[in-house]
Amino acid sequence: MKSRKYLSARGLGTLLLICATSPQINMAQVVSREIDTVAAVIDSSESQGIARAAQARFERRRIRYFPLILGSANGACDERIGRFCYWYDEGDWYPRPELVEAEELREELLSLLDSIQALVPGDDWLLGQRVWYLSEARRWEEALEAARSCGTAEPWWCAALEGFSLHGLERYIEADRAFSIAIDRMDNEQSLRWRVPRWIMDDDGQNALKEAATLSSEALDNLLERLWMLADPLYLVEGNDRKTSHYARWTVAKIREEAENPYRISWGNDLDELTIRHGWELGWNRTSDAGFTTVEHVIGHKHPEGRDYMPPGKMLNTPSLAAPGDLRADVERPRSLYAPAYAPVLLPMEGQVAFFPRGSRVVVVGTHFLPDDTTRHVGHDHPIPWLDPGTQDGMLDRAGIFLVPLDGARTKSAQIMGHTEGALSLEVPSGSYVLSTETWSPRKHRAGRLRMEFESQPVPEDVASLSDILMLRPSSNEPKVLAAALPQALKKAEILTGQTFAIAWEVSGLGFRSETLLFEVSVSPINRGVLRQIGEFLRITKPARPLRLSWEEPGPLSPGLLFRYLNLDLPDLKAGKYEVRMVLKTVGRADAVSARVFSVQER
Repeated sequence: MKSRKYLSARGLGTLLLICATSPQINMAQVVSREIDTVAAVIDSSESQGIARAAQARFERRRIRYFPLILGSANGACDERIGRFCYWYDEGDWYPRPELVEAEELREELLSLLDSIQALVPGDDWLLGQRVWYLSEARRWEEALEAARSCGTAEPWWCAALEGFSLHGLERYIEADRAFSIAIDRMDNEQSLRWRVPRWIMDDDGQNALKEAATLSSEALDNLLERLWMLADPLYLVEGNDRKTSHYARWTVAKIREEAENPYRISWGNDLDELTIRHGWELGWNRTSDAGFTTVEHVIGHKHPEGRDYMPPGKMLNTPSLAAPGDLRADVERPRSLYAPAYAPVLLPMEGQVAFFPRGSRVVVVGTHFLPDDTTRHVGHDHPIPWLDPGTQDGMLDRAGIFLVPLDGARTKSAQIMGHTEGALSLEVPSGSYVLSTETWSPRKHRAGRLRMEFESQPVPEDVASLSDILMLRPSSNEPKVLAAALPQALKKAEILTGQTFAIAWEVSGLGFRSETLLFEVSVSPINRGVLRQIGEFLRITKPARPLRLSWEEPGPLSPGLLFRYLNLDLPDLKAGKYEVRMVLKTVGRADAVSARVFSVQER
């Protein structure tokens, strides 16, 4: 899914006439003959006024250099937030290079702000504007230097600006530390406002956060820790950039609340909410209504590849309520949007996941591959700046499987470098986990992810337990154990018409007694068409008969794992969805059943 959006604020006048002359600066000169220097003594309040006037003038003047869109910005809003009309589909907009004239205006402003900051080193507003406009110019290292040279500014504000700059530099672990310092140094009211992400959560999430906040600070801390763990876009990337982006957005809102903005309206709660939910603007347009009027609109654009990474609120207190797909980052009407700088195109990855219970432990297998880029701009004849390799050029592709225990224990992971396709496995104690299988191509700025919650119950060692079915490429060298089968795993449960495939499974809990095992394998179509279902009901057409295969074999003589592999050659399967089903029958035990849905695609 791609969520696109833009904001529109109606212009406050019919025409802006901006005076470009510099303000008069009243100063006294002190001449020192010993060092032959002229020092300018400026009243601090006057210098602050000069800085604010220059910042307001810059925002007014640069509007003329925004790309002009012909036509009107009027129309039904997807969402109305305060004074703003919000759309989730902005068509083919993409960030264009800023005009040189606008860059020069910003450089003039920065030079003036730098000069005045030297005279008023402890001014929080000046420091914030310098860091902000350096970030706009993509001069993140200089922004960090400015934040760290904060003089006598408020300590929490210095730390917040440092965290913002580190986030922009993609140094997320350091950014998190800086923001933690800022939060600790804030007053309680502001700290709670920044920490509790009420605007970006659904109703269930907001209720869970309110309940935790009323219980104790420890309860709130634990809930927020789970929330940000679930929201982290890729565990492959160190740090939690969705968390630091939240605090970076609050920092931007604070920077801009007492400054002029391109919308030419005062900062308010609506702009706070829009910034926290969807981030700051990456580009601008201006447009005029059709006809004889000269009323002008300013349109702010967020990232074209923003997705909602926040978990559904029901998962915060009861993760077992999660449904398949709840952690997919592609909802239609998102509460918040975010695009990781390292992989703005982060797509659902429908690989295979299979669980192999082994008594009090379980082996989890996950396949991974880099999904094809199906986003709107792919193939368009224009630059796609967010896919420029940049500093990630030359970085190795990578993939990983991660199991995050919901009891707060340490995360288990297995990772591989240099590949984006394959299968990985982990063995962990039975319990409740968040599973995330991931792949990332830094050079392509693209990633794939399958994330889900699962719970595995321990099984008594003498109780027969049938694993999931894992689909494989057929091999003349039949694997004898699960680990040997993993290199043959299909990247997803999908084959082409006429394609042979294999399946593998495990049985644990055998060998404690002498017994005969009866295996039954069947393949049958699912999701039949409506006409066929009616025909079968009226007995006009015969129901499709599943393909079946069964055999008996003696059980193992001693306790251990039983691994089995089977080639399936089914050339007559037509395109559609099917289920391969495995049943294990033994005397004195309940039948054990495992099934996997797969699809057949036309060649």
